[in-house]
Amino acid sequence: MSQLIVSDTTSLIVLEKQNKLSLLCKLFDEVIIPQAVYDELLIGLDSDKTIKAFSCLKIKTIASSERLHDLLIILDQGEAEAIELAIRENLPLIIDEKKGRKIARNFGLVVTGLAGILILATHKKVLRATQSKVILETSIKNGYRLSETLYKQVIDKLNTL
Repeated sequence: MSQLIVSDTTSLIVLEKQNKLSLLCKLFDEVIIPQAVYDELLIGLDSDKTIKAFSCLKIKTIASSERLHDLLIILDQGEAEAIELAIRENLPLIIDEKKGRKIARNFGLVVTGLAGILILATHKKVLRATQSKVILETSIKNGYRLSETLYKQVIDKLNTL
């Protein structure tokens, strides 16, 4: 059975800035992103060649719906489309923003974020714990936000793998 997941923008940008986007392709057969997430991802890149190099990334256009309209009232376009796509496809979702995660969970979605991806990669031996810690530390230095409590939990978990 193939491993599929939907993703919002934040983790993709964080990984791309560290040249670690390939990590997702090692963990999942397909990382499905809505058009809005793709558009957000392209901001700041010289071209889309970087993104298109990863064959596991699949872009899907989301048709408008009442639920999507309601999500757009409280979330940005990328988050709203990612949640809508995950609901429609009945797939887990990579999303890091607190409000988006809460809303996704309210819809019954399984959610993870950058920290969860790093733990999974370490558990599956795609990365060593030290590599995951470096990615996390670099992400935080570059502006990725993670509560002190969650940070400690992630480091503790990585230390046990």
